Amino acid sequence: MPRRVVVTGTGVVSPLGQSAGEHFDGLVSARIGIGPITLFKVGDFPVKYAGEVKNFQGAKFVRNRKAVKMMARDILLSVTAAHLAAKDAGIFDGVEDPTRLGVSMGAGLIPQDLGELGAAVAHSLDENGRFDLRKFGREGLANLVPLWLLKYLPNMLNSHISIEYNAQGPNNCITAGNASGLVAVGEAARVIERGDADLMLAGGAQTKVDPLSFVRLYLAGKLSTSADVAVCGSRPFDRARSGMVAGEGSAVVVLEEESRARARGVKILAEVAGFGSSCGGQLLPELSADGRGAVEAMRSALADAKLAASDIDAVFSDASGLAEDAVEAKAIAEVLGPGKPVTATRGAAGHMAAAAGAADVAAAATAVSRRVLPPIAGSEDADGLPIDLVRRPREGELGAVLVNAFTFGGQTASVILKRYTP
Repeated sequence: MPRRVVVTGTGVVSPLGQSAGEHFDGLVSARIGIGPITLFKVGDFPVKYAGEVKNFQGAKFVRNRKAVKMMARDILLSVTAAHLAAKDAGIFDGVEDPTRLGVSMGAGLIPQDLGELGAAVAHSLDENGRFDLRKFGREGLANLVPLWLLKYLPNMLNSHISIEYNAQGPNNCITAGNASGLVAVGEAARVIERGDADLMLAGGAQTKVDPLSFVRLYLAGKLSTSADVAVCGSRPFDRARSGMVAGEGSAVVVLEEESRARARGVKILAEVAGFGSSCGGQLLPELSADGRGAVEAMRSALADAKLAASDIDAVFSDASGLAEDAVEAKAIAEVLGPGKPVTATRGAAGHMAAAAGAADVAAAATAVSRRVLPPIAGSEDADGLPIDLVRRPREGELGAVLVNAFTFGGQTASVILKRYTP
């Protein structure tokens, strides 16, 4: 029989706060963490708003301060969330057998510092002012520090976290776009279930608040240009939705084999009951018109958890203000039945990309533990969708909660958390 997996620690850094508690409280109060972009000069670019982590000082959470200079913002975000989660779970000072502690992190394309590249590019132009790759090799590279590339490799999130906590167990980096963090949590649970580790630091981190990321998302037709998002969020599921709001953040949960957690006497927030994933196969949309990727992921998670649709009390959806929101709503109704309570976090925090699904796992675990379901920020008119939008905090027992995350290209993931019973 697979071993049981429970959540014993959470760490979140988001536009709503720099702890799992602050993030969850922000969701419950429907606070909007979206505002004018300050991390770079927007100029005449039509997108003016994003979900930024304000006053972020990630360096203070890094034990080896010399390593900070080799950390891009994504890496700093991930190490900070891991720090918070490890403290929350009581493993900050390490574990008895480090080979039984692993890391599973979701990552995206880490944006390169344009200022850092500027000098190298300037020394690589030919007589016509065009970039010359050969000249870049001869002269441009000399303007970059030798270890420059190590700041921008996605697997470096895992590397720095494992070094910080001497995690010598399985170490996997998941790069599946916006679904990365949720897939990383699901795969981490699998590692513990089959006995390859006893604890896993699992989650994701990414910033999309970057000039190159913004241009890509804008050209793909994903970003909202509305000023209303600063007041009411990206309006998930709402008739007035106008596109997603890019954000940034990180989330790490500590997953632990159940009997080990009980022996340590630590609090158990929830149990990871099921995991499912699929790929719809389309290019730019998160979901195809028939929602088959979402349907398959949710059904797989239900089968893995050995639960019926009626056992699911609520859904943390992927909805982020895009046309695919309506497709997800219909897919949820197809799998779980119409009228299922559904919430969404992207409206309040913006889309934290690779971290989004992991942050929702942390929020769902907290919701199960506190017995309160946070509302959707900014959604007033569901446009006749077959779901029950959670517009105000709902208190009550949550036996099982399903979390969704989807991404461009059709990769989908679903994780089910349930109330822990010994």
